[in-house]
Amino acid sequence: MIVRVRTRDGTERITVPSSDITVAKLKEILETELKVPKDEQILSTSLDVLTSKTPEEFKDMANGRAKIASCGIDTNGAVVHLMYGCEREPTKTTAAVRDAARGLTGRKMTVDDMIAAQVRIERQEAPHCVSVSFDANAANVFQSYVNYTLGFKQVRFGWLYGARDDDGKTRVDAIYEPEQEGTEEDVEVLEDTLEDEKADALAGALGMIRVGCIISTPKDERDFTLSAREVSRVARLQSKFGKEFVTAVVSTFEDEDDNWQVSFEAFQLSDAAMKVQERGWFTGECGVDEDGDELKGVSKLTNEVIVRDGPSINDVNAVDNDMFLVTVPILDHEGAISTTFPVENRLHPVQTVDDLKDALRKDKPYGERLRDFHLLLFLAKHIDINELAVIASAVHHGEDVPEGYTLLIDCLAGLA
Repeated sequence: MIVRVRTRDGTERITVPSSDITVAKLKEILETELKVPKDEQILSTSLDVLTSKTPEEFKDMANGRAKIASCGIDTNGAVVHLMYGCEREPTKTTAAVRDAARGLTGRKMTVDDMIAAQVRIERQEAPHCVSVSFDANAANVFQSYVNYTLGFKQVRFGWLYGARDDDGKTRVDAIYEPEQEGTEEDVEVLEDTLEDEKADALAGALGMIRVGCIISTPKDERDFTLSAREVSRVARLQSKFGKEFVTAVVSTFEDEDDNWQVSFEAFQLSDAAMKVQERGWFTGECGVDEDGDELKGVSKLTNEVIVRDGPSINDVNAVDNDMFLVTVPILDHEGAISTTFPVENRLHPVQTVDDLKDALRKDKPYGERLRDFHLLLFLAKHIDINELAVIASAVHHGEDVPEGYTLLIDCLAGLA
């Protein structure tokens, strides 16, 4: 069994027979392997012993007769912290310091170096996005398509457009579904396309920005919220669009009566998760259990992190994804933008000129007939985006759409 020994000089590894040995036996092994006299050793499962001015007050491993398993040293790779006052030469397994400019150096790590080099994963309670309110119709149009048309047999993705206020509250008024190829397990989304640029420009003219994304999950009996692959994608997007970026998750589950229900939740990834992303440690691969079976709700990392979950602290390179998630409260509202026009890039129904004709025949002021994000994006296929931005701005501010543009749109619909 491997035990990791963290000292002021770095992290070293020793081998012990099992977790059934006593603390006294562990000290004997440390004296032999690390050349630290038993009388100089203060052991603890707490990292704080290494920085404390009174390390002798740490008594959790003071009983030499106690088995190390009872102290929490019970798994392969478990960490024990060793404080000592004597001089010694660290073993060759001491971790080297990474310098951004020069790569690995040979100097010894201080405790500050160690803390800076590793990422500490703890549960984060407060999101940067205080709440997210969805236009009820926009959310229902996405959710219904995933549930009734796709039957949760194909993963679906969308971009959230809306606004944020100074209090950290987010409002979603439109959901744009970009070109994508979904399978039962995942979805490949084309990003930064010409249509994406048009959607951003159109949203801007309507007073909106991109505030997040929405994704459906496969119809499986999962006991986790997001898979390793899904967490990796969200981490990349949140890093790209900023700490307020929010992710909505539409999933399905079986209730106690064996009926499938739909769940609509919102999350952000924690600050610690974003540190993992910044360092490029997410692999998108899931962890495995002792039998080699995949744990889809666990993310495999390229480097070890320190995970603190309650009283437990461990060095691991696979983290339960729930440790990364921060729940965002969901609200709903009725926005000014309609969602009645068929949505872009769907298998069914496909947008047609007849849909435009039906929308323009409604008994409403002309600008209100156009107040639909998906309708305006359909027009972007036929009208220059700069001209369409003028139309969208007029629609947004409740102004009359210039006559020349109304004539152009009517012609496209076959009404002129």
